[in-house]
Amino acid sequence: MSKNLPQGQATFRGRGLAFVHGTRIVVKVCPHCSQWNAPKAADRGVCGWCAYVPSYEDLVPVTPRDDPREMFAFRGHLTLD
Repeated sequence: MSKNLPQGQATFRGRGLAFVHGTRIVVKVCPHCSQWNAPKAADRGVCGWCAYVPSYEDLVPVTPRDDPREMFAFRGHLTLD
């Protein structure tokens, strides 16, 4: 396991959605089956639908450019606080 994990919002090589807190991964959207995860399974760091277990090596931090809200804000459709 890497000690340099991206903190905060992350994806798994561009798929899914996770939040990293220290060494803990909360899987919100599974990169394998693309399902929104159940809260209890998300907190355990696995997919409640397909039992996907994330790999630390696949984590990629989400940059503001990747955030869809930024895209809409750039086009004037949304105001970010």
